[in-house]
Amino acid sequence: MADAVIATPRLVIRQWRDDDLQLWLEHLNTPEVKAHLGGVQLSETVAERLAKAKQAWADDGFAFLAVELIQSGRFLGTVGIGRIANDGVPAALSDALQVGWQLRQDAWGHGYATEAASAMLSWGFATLGLPGVYAQTSESNPASWRIMKKLGMERLPELDYDAPDYPPEDNPTMIYGLTREKWQRTA
Repeated sequence: MADAVIATPRLVIRQWRDDDLQLWLEHLNTPEVKAHLGGVQLSETVAERLAKAKQAWADDGFAFLAVELIQSGRFLGTVGIGRIANDGVPAALSDALQVGWQLRQDAWGHGYATEAASAMLSWGFATLGLPGVYAQTSESNPASWRIMKKLGMERLPELDYDAPDYPPEDNPTMIYGLTREKWQRTA
């Protein structure tokens, strides 16, 4: 698979293909998946995000990428490392790197998000030599912050902020972080 970046025992994390937009719209742009991620978006907005991810890969050598099952090739969602570019972020987070994920609802509860994010962190620290990575969530999304804890990330409440594009129930944005040194000690 020429576009594969990372493989785990069950997953392939790969670059985006032209036909992935329809899969994203069908499986990730749903009320359930987008419940804590700003809500369902217009298809044009999703297309812009996908184009930005492709451009980030070309420019930076890292981005949010597609995740699929090795066995069946079924599209599961996205995982990746990207720059924090949200409105309202504290100066310490502006343009910092974050790890994140979104999986289709029928893939929840199988450990895929933890497996994919762990592989992405390993790649970021070991291959790219990143010094540290953050992750963002809200208190109303316990599934997300439980994964962050499983990944060995530390809660950094001093970096929490209110994101103006998110509803009150998803504010403040909670920040977790992981340094390469801590990852090396626990990997």
